[in-house]
Amino acid sequence: MTRASDTAVLELEGVHRTYPGSPPVNALVGVDLRIEAGEMVAVVGPSGSGKSTLLNIMGTLDRPTEGRLLIEGTDTSKLSDRRLSGLRSARLGFVFQSFHLIETLSALDNVAAGLLYRGTSGRQRREMAQIALEKVGLGDRLHARPTKLSGGQRQRVAIARAIVAEPSLILADEPTGNLDTATGDGIVDLLKQLNADGSTIVVITHDADLAAQLPRQIEVRDGAVRQRAVDQ
Repeated sequence: MTRASDTAVLELEGVHRTYPGSPPVNALVGVDLRIEAGEMVAVVGPSGSGKSTLLNIMGTLDRPTEGRLLIEGTDTSKLSDRRLSGLRSARLGFVFQSFHLIETLSALDNVAAGLLYRGTSGRQRREMAQIALEKVGLGDRLHARPTKLSGGQRQRVAIARAIVAEPSLILADEPTGNLDTATGDGIVDLLKQLNADGSTIVVITHDADLAAQLPRQIEVRDGAVRQRAVDQ
């Protein structure tokens, strides 16, 4: 386990998320969670358990009904939507099951697009994108469009886009969900290597076998979490 520091990369304190209805839906119930710099964590649970809501809260895509989310000590409840969007862009990277690449752009430009709102020049964006693509093993596919890439290569482009700005935390939502077993294993190995190089990563998955490979597991059941560490 990573030794705790005074300021976590991400911390949830007594987080509830309730959706209105008759009766209301309590998607998260009193969640306390702390992610330290350098950790690699799996969030696992069945459909309807609350893990997608937890992802949305951790990613600042949704706000808690009650409780606090802190990103590197910043209380997000005190931020306007504009400032929250800026924090998300600067400190969080996202990897999705469906890649979310722009089909008309090259791999290089898809990754560079992740820097559009950081005030970086076009030349610098492309230089940083090339470095990120080389880091995920696609230095020879810079100018290929997504339609010319395999599923595993497209996910590597998505991972490069997530890491290009060197975020404090990478949130990977079912990163192997659309891939065959061998290709998925390659993506997991890549994420592990990025973690070994210093990236803090949270993987959200329903795949218990994938979760079992990671040093720390958070199980979500009925909106509550329980945690356990795995010695590796």
